[in-house]
This record gives sequence, structure tokens and C-alpha cells, in this order.
Amino acid sequence: MYLNSDLQILIQYRLNLNQILSPIFLKFKMNKNIYLLLLFISVSLSGQNISNCNLQKSDASDALKFDRNDMICLAKNSDKPYTIFYTLASWCAPCRLHFPDAVELEKTGKVNLFVVLVESEEDKRLVNAINFIKSISENVKFGVLKDEIYGTRTGKRNKTLAIEITPQHNEMINDYGKFILIDRTGTILYVTNWKDYNKDWQNSKKMLENKILPLIK
Repeated sequence: MYLNSDLQILIQYRLNLNQILSPIFLKFKMNKNIYLLLLFISVSLSGQNISNCNLQKSDASDALKFDRNDMICLAKNSDKPYTIFYTLASWCAPCRLHFPDAVELEKTGKVNLFVVLVESEEDKRLVNAINFIKSISENVKFGVLKDEIYGTRTGKRNKTLAIEITPQHNEMINDYGKFILIDRTGTILYVTNWKDYNKDWQNSKKMLENKILPLIK
């Protein structure tokens, strides 16, 4: 069977086009598969960090339950060299203001971030704190201090954590919105307080550049 010249040209064009596009589509498919694989590994590692420490969820909320030892365990099992624990209360304006900069730290690729909610497991305001942090970062990891260890009064809970988590080379100050830096050996490298802002309490970027970033380079 003979084909007219126009049809032959069209067929040849399609054959040539397939030869050109097939490697491109194959490469795209491979890149997509690689991306999905890396994403799966990342999520699996993150889940593994938590499961290795046998953390339990609070009955009153969707939050995991933390204490100091759990924080150390998470840092030791991290897939990143460092872990930042950021303390936050729902009503704390500076905590909310500085939280986006805590999220940015995780983008360095060297830090895992966990938010530590200091209000009681049963506190009705806890849901406001959770909704806030998820509005900034949907995939943020977070937990609440254990009522059985820290009690239910927010001020006492925060002070107890500050006392037990602050290393000797840092001044222990009972404030909120702390950046707690722990390395993979479980060593607490630094715990920030309001004095680290050097009277510029709104500028957490500058504080982090001076106090935290030099320790994770």
C-alpha cells in the first residue's frame, strides 16, 4: 500500500517527535520517582525519630507528650546534626512573633524543629496554640509538656523546664519563646532568653545570627 507524500511526512514527523520526547518523559518520570523516594525516606526518618523515643500522645489533644529526657532522646535519634526545641504559649505575643524564624532554621538542612507547648494538656487554650503553629507550618512537629511531671499551672511548668534544661554556661531565666539547641550526642548547647536579644526583642533573626547559627555551622 502506498501513502501520499503528505501522510508519509506526517508519520515521519511523529516518529521523530517520539524519539525526541521519549527520553525527556523518561527522565521526568525518573526524577519524579526519585523525588517521591526521597520524600518517603525523609518522612520515614522523621517518624522513626519519634518512634525510637516511645512518645505517647496526650488524651486531651493531638500533641505528643514531652519531658526533658524525651527532648534529649529526640535529639539523639535525629537525622540532622542538631535539634531545636522552641517553647510557645498560646497567649505569648513574642512567641508568635519569633516562631516563623524558628521554622526558617529548619530550612538550613542542619536542624530538626519541635515546638514545645508549655500550657497544660487539659488547657482549652492549647488548641489555639496548635492552630497557630499549623497556620505557619502545616508539617511542624510539636508536643506538650507532661502534666504528670510539670503540673498544670503554666508558669510553674515553664519554670520547671527552664531550670532543668538550661546548661550551666547559660543564665537561667524563666521566660517563654526559648530556642533550645541540642546536638546529636544529647548535649544541650544553648538555651536562649530575653537578654540575648540585646534590647531588640522583636528582632529574632539578629539574635539567632549571634547566638544559634554560629553553633550549627
